[in-house]
Amino acid sequence: MAKNPNIYKFEIIERIITEVDFKTKEEVVEFARKVRDIAVEKNIDSSIKTAFKNAFKEIDEELTLGNLREIKKIISENN
Repeated sequence: MAKNPNIYKFEIIERIITEVDFKTKEEVVEFARKVRDIAVEKNIDSSIKTAFKNAFKEIDEELTLGNLREIKKIISENN
């Protein structure tokens, strides 16, 4: 039984946001696209591929630059 991709989606989003030093949303979207494309090409479980696709979609379509900055701030404060 495949695991739910939503389990991984938020971890992927957090990792993408913390890995890129961004000033614009487009910078995050471009990095997320590259990460997604690499993950989709790999021989990994389909639920993980779906999680990468969902994470990219959320970054691209749902999150604003303000959201991305706030998430990054919260993550950095917790570390």
